[in-house]
Amino acid sequence: MTGALRLLLVVVVAGGAAFLLTRYFSATPPTSINEVEWLTQEFALDQQQAGEIASLHAAYQPICADHCAAIMSTRQSIAEATNDSDRSRSESALRDLQDTCQESTRDHLAAVAAVMDSAQGQRYLDLIGPRLTDHEHAEPFGLK
Repeated sequence: MTGALRLLLVVVVAGGAAFLLTRYFSATPPTSINEVEWLTQEFALDQQQAGEIASLHAAYQPICADHCAAIMSTRQSIAEATNDSDRSRSESALRDLQDTCQESTRDHLAAVAAVMDSAQGQRYLDLIGPRLTDHEHAEPFGLK
């Protein structure tokens, strides 16, 4: 076997191995299953509870998406502000929008938790609540 052929073989094997490793490590983890399915499994929901949560979440998603869009737009306004007055006004609007979003999402999460039995609902809020303060608003907030 010539040196060039051996090198080609090594490159093909290494490339194949890299491809397979990348596919393996970037495979969709089980936690990315549908959010309601995850809630059903994690919090032992029955079908009625799962259906009620799915309805609540479907109704809330457009509201959350609107909040996120308004926040992202206001962030863009801050970035494009050409004077202190416009920047200050946009920053104030951003704070108000973020407060509205957080309050609305907390209410939604509380409504979701209220569908569960009280211990599971509290466990859910304890698990998901801290994520709310770190939410960047690039996309609507999920159930998990």
